[in-house]
Amino acid sequence: MARQYDPWTNARFGYPRKDAPAFQREWKGLSSSGILIAASTSVEQTIVKAPSSVGVSGTVYLWGLSFCVAHEDPQGGNIVDDNQNIITSVLGTQDGPYFLHLDTPIQITPNSGLKYDPLVSTQNAWVTPYYVVMRKNYEA
Repeated sequence: MARQYDPWTNARFGYPRKDAPAFQREWKGLSSSGILIAASTSVEQTIVKAPSSVGVSGTVYLWGLSFCVAHEDPQGGNIVDDNQNIITSVLGTQDGPYFLHLDTPIQITPNSGLKYDPLVSTQNAWVTPYYVVMRKNYEA
């Protein structure tokens, strides 16, 4: 019976790609910070800056997010990338926050960040994305 492939010790195949979920889980710490959402129904708000905005080329991988509201009324919106692709939608009240935790991350469009696009008026709401930014060795 053949041995199971182990990407961490198999010298024949080397190490897994740096942007692979297995590598991220083992070696990369998640970045996160609670961001207060502006009280507006028409303004997109940046929650993760694009890697290209700080002068590097890279890809954001979203491992999850939390959306908490300190108000009785339901509030929510869409999480979109810089190309207006909807990554996920969030909705919550003070009685029921929204949590998304993934076993495998969502790869955002390379060199793109994340924004919160409100669908209803948002007051006293916080979004916390859990993400990593990965660069390949050949990227500048």
